[in-house]
Amino acid sequence: MPDLVRRSLILLPVLSWPGLARADAFPLQALMAKLAAVTERRATFREQRKFAALTDTLVSTGTLLYRRPDYLEKDTEWPQPERLVVDGDRVVITLANNDPPHVIPLGGQPEVRAMVESMRGPLSGDFGALQRLFRIDAAGDLASWTLTMTPQDPNALKLLRTVRVAGRGDQIRDIRVIQANGDEQWMQIGPSS
Repeated sequence: MPDLVRRSLILLPVLSWPGLARADAFPLQALMAKLAAVTERRATFREQRKFAALTDTLVSTGTLLYRRPDYLEKDTEWPQPERLVVDGDRVVITLANNDPPHVIPLGGQPEVRAMVESMRGPLSGDFGALQRLFRIDAAGDLASWTLTMTPQDPNALKLLRTVRVAGRGDQIRDIRVIQANGDEQWMQIGPSS
């Protein structure tokens, strides 16, 4: 038996081990590098929220801004103005009712950090942060891809079941968040400018 055939037969069980061949087939680090190369993104969004306790789906629209290294701004314009800003290790939420902004520090709150990084991590292409916080399953190719992320921290799992991020090239087009209580949030993102 030729050496090449023998080596192929020896490697066959290793390559067919669940998850190993799939991880090698998707160029996850190349995708993260492509996402990290974009220094600023501006886009519109349409978000649908489905709450387990409600029969109606709530819809909102607005704009997103991401600026390297860790600034994310979500401005909801309809049906009610609201601004959510993630800057470094804090989240600031400002409602249109003239109440003072609500500040949430991310340190020591793994469940909130996981929720924030599920969006900010892919935008920044920060593969290290995503790996620390999530188990990542990837599918597709660089032209059209999907990342399914499951929190690794038990406290984060109490809030967040899974996050699915889909895109094309260096554009994130769709983020679906499923919370532990069954609530769902689905954000469709327009092309970045």
